Amino acid sequence: MSFFMQRNLLILFFIFFLALIVNQICAQPLEYNIIWFGKIGKLYINKTVKDDYAHIEINSEVKIPFVKLNWITSIESLNGKLKNANYSQLLNGKKREFTDITNINDSSWQMITEKGINNKIKVNQPFCTSRLYYEEPVDLEYVFSERFGKSLEIVDRGNGRYRLLLPDDNHCEYFYENGICKEVKAKNGGRTIKMVLVDQPQKQEETL
Repeated sequence: MSFFMQRNLLILFFIFFLALIVNQICAQPLEYNIIWFGKIGKLYINKTVKDDYAHIEINSEVKIPFVKLNWITSIESLNGKLKNANYSQLLNGKKREFTDITNINDSSWQMITEKGINNKIKVNQPFCTSRLYYEEPVDLEYVFSERFGKSLEIVDRGNGRYRLLLPDDNHCEYFYENGICKEVKAKNGGRTIKMVLVDQPQKQEETL
């Protein structure tokens, strides 16, 4: 094999190797302990990014005597625009609440819920609540809720603390250190449930 053929093969191999790096999937897993008078469950989150596509999946599981609850959320975005969002709540494996949101054109999304709601909505705020685990909502006043299908007010309370105002006078508070969400406190009626970040190794990267 001539020197020029060897050189060309080496160049092709290098180009192929670069393409693999560029097209890699960056996976960012997070894990939180769910605490209410002791540890009662786990919250698992995984974000994958490939080029302009992003997918976030959240699965929380709580077990108390005779009851297992799951909250599952999945969102997909392209170029920062929400394409699909799915939320569901399961009681002992049976779905009892869900919201499905699908982008149908440039300015409209279809929302379907377990209550029989089937409406076209607008998503004026591309920052979804699922992103709060990965991004501090600096200078934001509203975020879009995948569960409720509308924008919710978020208040900066200073020192990396933000309060997300939920319907029925409930709220969630997010606590950040160096832009990382370390803890979430969810107030639901007279109960306050905490989600505390489990120390994770450096983010993993996977390739196709």
